[in-house]
Amino acid sequence: MTPRPMRLRPWLVRALIPPQRIGTYVLYTATGRPTYIGRSDTDIRRRLLRHCTDRHGDYFTYDVHPSVAGAYDVECALFHLLAPHVSNRIHPDRPDFHPTPCAFCLPGQRATRQTRIHAQTRGRHESLPTDAS
Repeated sequence: MTPRPMRLRPWLVRALIPPQRIGTYVLYTATGRPTYIGRSDTDIRRRLLRHCTDRHGDYFTYDVHPSVAGAYDVECALFHLLAPHVSNRIHPDRPDFHPTPCAFCLPGQRATRQTRIHAQTRGRHESLPTDAS
């Protein structure tokens, strides 16, 4: 994603993003809180212009991708990262031709994340002083 949120204004979207590009985006409130994650498989510019009209955000960041599969992977990563903070409640739709499901939802990935989280937690608890000493 682009590192700095920009005002969601039609003239700025038209100036920055060429038409008919695949991409992902995040919409933000005026206070900088992410509110929505999206993807366009055909024209991110047109999609963001629609958000300007609907007033779904005050700022945005975006990224253009060479393929729909790449955009889907990034949207899934953003969804899992920002899920507690955004209005998206339904997992991003997988493109019909995409061969694999979301990497962040796979049981093996989930188990690996849980193992790492528990290992970090155990490491912190082991370094704490005990009352028995």
